[in-house]
Amino acid sequence: MSSPSPRAPRDEATHGDVALRDAGPDDAEAIEFVHYAAREAVYGGKVVDWPPPGPDRPGRVERWRTWLSSPDVSCIVAERDGRILGFCTIRPSRDDDASESEVEMPTLYVDPDAWGRGLGRALCDACVARAKDRGFRTLTLWVLAMNERARRFYDAFGFEPDGTTKIDEGTTERLVAHRYRLSLES
Repeated sequence: MSSPSPRAPRDEATHGDVALRDAGPDDAEAIEFVHYAAREAVYGGKVVDWPPPGPDRPGRVERWRTWLSSPDVSCIVAERDGRILGFCTIRPSRDDDASESEVEMPTLYVDPDAWGRGLGRALCDACVARAKDRGFRTLTLWVLAMNERARRFYDAFGFEPDGTTKIDEGTTERLVAHRYRLSLES
């Protein structure tokens, strides 16, 4: 039995004056910018020593372009007046203990200038709906222990830590991440 694909046909929804739509490879540069800005606002360089957006970031943009071209990845963006303000992705889980009915949400980022406006919730709702529509029964994600803002968000959304932890010692700090789960069977 093959697992369902998180990819779905291109569609659009609205959240106030913000449109939610499927992302494609042409959105890679804007997505990379939001990704960098949000990580910098939360971690301040403690996680990855990336240079700021500019001429030396083509490799990161190309990695996003490749990822957004994958049939296994579904990315939804929040956009206002042609500007991407946030994005969320799902893909089949890559965890060793994952079942075929699990999908992972490896990214949910909102431009810090748009924090507190409900865009994270709208994007997460859209990814949950996409996962349910594709037949997945559980949504998992990993969140760094130091990211208290994200942990509060996921707790309020209904995700629960499942007790699984991973540690990365290969950066400027020892990074501890906790796995969270959300049942999609309701």
